[in-house]
Amino acid sequence: MDSLRLILLLVGIVVIAGIYLWGHLQGRTRPLKRTSPPRPPATDNPDTEAIERELARMQETLSARAEPSAAPADVAPVATPATAKPADIEDLVVISVVSGSEQPFPGEALARAFANNKLTFGDKHIFHRIDRQGGRDVSVFGVANLFKPGDFGDGDLEGFETAGITLFLELPAPIDGLQAFDDFVQTAERLAVELGGQLQDRSHCVVTHQALMQKRELLARSRLRIPLPA
Repeated sequence: MDSLRLILLLVGIVVIAGIYLWGHLQGRTRPLKRTSPPRPPATDNPDTEAIERELARMQETLSARAEPSAAPADVAPVATPATAKPADIEDLVVISVVSGSEQPFPGEALARAFANNKLTFGDKHIFHRIDRQGGRDVSVFGVANLFKPGDFGDGDLEGFETAGITLFLELPAPIDGLQAFDDFVQTAERLAVELGGQLQDRSHCVVTHQALMQKRELLARSRLRIPLPA
């Protein structure tokens, strides 16, 4: 009986040892199975909260950089009425045409130049750019004698002479401000060419076309309320 138990015990030990060895050998020859980290479930919905946060951040950045009074590129600017006073521009724009030599402008040359530029003698004994508004004639700008008393007498320029004439444009004008300014500048430049004179400002400094265009840009920006670049 004891011999049988001993035999069964030895057989059990051999079986267990065989199972252990078999399992050990199978574990060495079988490749290890690697597990990848779990992936988040796929979805077609974007992270709307993150997008809204990014858009809000970009909007704040753009708002901080943009000039607050600049007109958007896709919005047509609204022109102010002709009667509105533009800001940052003189109420009275003055350009003189002065003789570049010691010889004054003869009356005959003045009369011819005034007629060529459709300037009409009238109120205050000076010449005017006349425009028809509301069934009546209005003066857009005037042309006076540079020297006292500043007028052209009775308008008959035969025998008259002067070393300079002055054009003056008061803003706001009875017509569109830019239209009035362009006509004013073009007339002054044509008179200077026809009379052989030079353009001067109130300080008697020579005025260039570039300087006049800078005044025009200032007027345009004032009408659209756009600040000047720093």
